[in-house]
Amino acid sequence: MAIRIVTTSTLLMIGLVGAGCSIGGTTATGGGPDCEQGEDCPDNTGGHGGDGGSGGRGGAGGTGGTGGGSSATGQPLYWVEEGERKAEATQKPWSSWWYPLWEDTLFQGKNGEASTLEKYDIWVEKEGNTRTSAAAYERKELYQPRAASWSGLCDAWALASILEPEPTRSLTQGEVTFTVGDLKALLLKTYEKVPPLTLVGSRFNGEWDDVYEDVLPHELHRVLETELIGRKRAFIIDEDAGPEVWNEPAWKTITRVERDANDKGVAHVRTWLFLVSPHVDDRNFVGMLEDSREYTYDLKGKWQGNRFGVSSSAWTDRSQWDHPDYAIIVPDRVPRGSHNPQIRSEFVDRIRGR
Repeated sequence: MAIRIVTTSTLLMIGLVGAGCSIGGTTATGGGPDCEQGEDCPDNTGGHGGDGGSGGRGGAGGTGGTGGGSSATGQPLYWVEEGERKAEATQKPWSSWWYPLWEDTLFQGKNGEASTLEKYDIWVEKEGNTRTSAAAYERKELYQPRAASWSGLCDAWALASILEPEPTRSLTQGEVTFTVGDLKALLLKTYEKVPPLTLVGSRFNGEWDDVYEDVLPHELHRVLETELIGRKRAFIIDEDAGPEVWNEPAWKTITRVERDANDKGVAHVRTWLFLVSPHVDDRNFVGMLEDSREYTYDLKGKWQGNRFGVSSSAWTDRSQWDHPDYAIIVPDRVPRGSHNPQIRSEFVDRIRGR
């Protein structure tokens, strides 16, 4: 079923430029998911906060600690349909080990076998006719033995698994054999430094003025409607609402929208998001290790027949403390880069036969 959906608020833009699973970089305002033009698409106008909220995308605040108010024109932010819908991404993401920053696997050989970046350096010298010191740079500049337990390349993996075909077999290039784990690791390293991406919600750092309720459920639901249901495309969530960051691709959903028996201004929603996990036991794992989350929330607004015009929202039940921290909308293509200047995307692509 095609979903016509419109936003009348702005989203944040944040670059995935920080090391590890965390989000870093500068913020700026940017446009939300595109609306399919039609009779239900009002003009894009800046939303305002609900009671006690701030401006912009509708600030946190107001009753129950939620915000997101209605548009300046009084029209709903977007419309949803009553009933249950199911959708999944056309291109399935894949699992990979997430390479914690405190782990030396990328540059330190084990049991007489060269590490991934040692193999890369050997191949580049023989086949690329140049010298690189990717392993040495990784050891000296990027290795953090005392890094937070959750910091690693989950952000790079989540992007690569959505945008790139999965390496599924070992490849021998010249005199060097690269395992599936090597190929995935090299690919992840080329996605760890990318331009700003559309981030819906804001990172919770545990500061006194951070908003734990964010991302607000109507903002997450809007991404679900546009990306998974509308475009059949995976997006990324940080599935931990607290300070830790665990970015995982959301590739499938079941969502159920029901009327409230007494309140005509409320729609009850139960959504299952099916995620892809990086917590594999084998570096050479092929396929998808599935994870899932169940969220409940109330959308607030007004019914019009079987459609509900959404103005704001609130998490309910256990989802009040167990919900995504933010969502990331993934474009069709992303310029790639690495924090290790010795790693060049063109060499990595040649190694993996692209």
